[in-house]
Amino acid sequence: MHDALAEITAGHHDLVLGGVDLQLIATWMHNDRELPGGGSAAWRYAQREDLPAQERDIARRIAAARLGLLRVVQAMPGRWIELHDLALDGPVVRAISHDVSRFARPHALLVGRLMDGRPAPSLWGPVGFLTRQSARELRELLDTYMHGLGLHDQAGGLAAAMHAASREITVMLAPAWRHAKVSTKAA
Repeated sequence: MHDALAEITAGHHDLVLGGVDLQLIATWMHNDRELPGGGSAAWRYAQREDLPAQERDIARRIAAARLGLLRVVQAMPGRWIELHDLALDGPVVRAISHDVSRFARPHALLVGRLMDGRPAPSLWGPVGFLTRQSARELRELLDTYMHGLGLHDQAGGLAAAMHAASREITVMLAPAWRHAKVSTKAA
């Protein structure tokens, strides 16, 4: 975790990390950051043989929750939210959401993770609401990754770009980086 924190904050000084920043960073550390030897921390944990079956099931669902670009279709505040993952272009999913559903409006764009589960899918970890400006920045970032990785014409290319750019997306969404100064001596 120390190495991951150093990696994501490299080149920045005057960062003051708040609760949202720490949630975003922790989710990136566990779900997206590849460890030496392969796999994320969440994926490796889910592979442990000593876990009880129910805990292993939950760990596998958490590890499988990938960063997505989610369009709000409909929401019932305090209860559920219907989302379409644009990165996967899958079906509309109704997810349990006691908090995010209170703020979501139809057609809004979110960056977050849908997690399969019982009794219904849910959102895993923090969710970032995109403004027009942040949506433009995200589109430019993802276009750069899709072009660089040759993913423009591939099914699932947007989802692969979201995963590849997860560190940059985390930084883009975290409030601490909006006011931080970038060092010219970045590691």
